[in-house]
Amino acid sequence: MPSRSSVKETAVRERLDRGAGSNHDHSADKPAEWAQLFLVRFLEMRLFPWTFDMTILVRLLRIALVTILCIVAFAALFEFLNAVPTHLSLPDQPQGGVANPRGSLVVDALVWGVVFRAPGYLFNTIPLLIVLAVTEWKSAQSWRWYLTIWIIAGLLATGIPANDPLRLSAALLAAAATGYFYWLLAGKSAGDWLQAWRMREPNAGRKLLNYAAYVVLAYLGYQLSGYLYYGGKLLWVSSGPEPDPGTPPFHVRFEREMTASQKVAMMDFPDPASCLKEAETDDLSTDRLKEMDWDRIDNEDEAEVCVFRLLGSYENVSYATDWFKAQGFDVPNAFSSARPYIESDGTQRVVGMHSIRKKGPKFPTTGVVRWAFASIPYGMSVNATWSKDGKQLLWVNTYFSTL
Repeated sequence: MPSRSSVKETAVRERLDRGAGSNHDHSADKPAEWAQLFLVRFLEMRLFPWTFDMTILVRLLRIALVTILCIVAFAALFEFLNAVPTHLSLPDQPQGGVANPRGSLVVDALVWGVVFRAPGYLFNTIPLLIVLAVTEWKSAQSWRWYLTIWIIAGLLATGIPANDPLRLSAALLAAAATGYFYWLLAGKSAGDWLQAWRMREPNAGRKLLNYAAYVVLAYLGYQLSGYLYYGGKLLWVSSGPEPDPGTPPFHVRFEREMTASQKVAMMDFPDPASCLKEAETDDLSTDRLKEMDWDRIDNEDEAEVCVFRLLGSYENVSYATDWFKAQGFDVPNAFSSARPYIESDGTQRVVGMHSIRKKGPKFPTTGVVRWAFASIPYGMSVNATWSKDGKQLLWVNTYFSTL
């Protein structure tokens, strides 16, 4: 059913278009047309002010939903493009009596992107919404803006794979397509509602909303400054020299190359003292090492670095169970210090388990939105792997359990 405003505007235009076939010069009627359209808008906002407020709410909701949809689309498209080279390199015929997975490879990549990759990328929703809110406020309707924004976001989400040309190409193509998709759904109409907002007659309610808008913008600016600061550190460690591994030296599993976020975590937490709660003493006794400050932890990499720093400061694996329990973790008997799980290569693994569903997330502890996202998994487990003799901590891995 057409809205009241569209019916009124149509009526106005029909009255103005009468005699379109005559020799009358309609250029002189333009001011009258603008005046009547303005009058229609003015009366609508005076008689039905709630409809305009709903327009703002619907617009903001649309931006959020389109952003989430585009993140899912980027994840699916990125995994699809990543799988194409492998798909093309596989032989057409099965070999050795084994069925060729070539036919289902691309489909599996799409499913993997939507089901597994997209939930991880959704953590980038908040910084994206901050940037897109700025483009909305500035009425940026050029598709170039959104291609640039989504390309930068895509490269950051995929870890800027400069050493892998195929992966880099997949990230660039997926991000460019997603940016154009966002522009079609929301970007090309950015800021249209602001024009109507500026036409409103000043009143106390509008002033109050303006002040509320400034508060929201200040908060978003504060959040954006944090993301920019962290992004700057990511770029620094990606292009600069390798950071010091710290004390005890941090290692990752299988000695693979560290990600940029792991390097930043090493810089921010260079030693055990940087991971502990503030205290008047510099003593690092066995009990003091149990006082990990989870309020400082913002992400998984920081958690792994700090757990490694503290557990690695003990003499051997025998202290692991008590340390995990001091953090509020549950330690299964089959994965405890007394009975560590023995891997196939002889290394020993102790596991601490934390129920997010019952106790809430261990990190981050600040920020309502970030805390809500961290509450999506129902459990977290921390795996600490020691050497065969149990005297040296090799690496720490954190896993989250989701439905």
